Amino acid sequence: MRRHRWPALAPPTTGGIAVHAGMPIVAEKDLTLELSAATAFGSGLLLRFALCVTGVRADLVRYETRPLTDARDWSAQWSYLAVCILSDDLGGPADPFHSIPEPDPEGSGPYRTTPQYWIGTYPTTGSLTVITSWPQVGLHPTSFTLTLGPSPFPTTFGSDAHR
Repeated sequence: MRRHRWPALAPPTTGGIAVHAGMPIVAEKDLTLELSAATAFGSGLLLRFALCVTGVRADLVRYETRPLTDARDWSAQWSYLAVCILSDDLGGPADPFHSIPEPDPEGSGPYRTTPQYWIGTYPTTGSLTVITSWPQVGLHPTSFTLTLGPSPFPTTFGSDAHR
């Protein structure tokens, strides 16, 4: 398998076809992660996730995603939900597009974010493997296979030009 990084690219604004309605991935006492939808386009696949964290863990998530602008912050590090995609002969991390948390005016309520990941190809096998984790907040690696079926755009895929 060749290593590949899926960049944070904006998906097309029109022409998508839903190929998976979504599914729960992790359901813990204070953390839920779900795949909200998978949408195929002529140039790739968009995966939408929803992450909701409550309680003390939400405070930890807010700390891990804080702006790193304070020069006196000796612990200037940052983390986020890690997503790795294995599709056909390509595999590697995916960078989120528009992973903006929903505002929390109090700064102490639930943390909710809806990251999207653009995969610049549709798997020729009709399925791909997704691995999610965020060890800094206690989300251990979780792997699942997403079965999508054949591409709804069969003449578009099969070329390396769009990768």
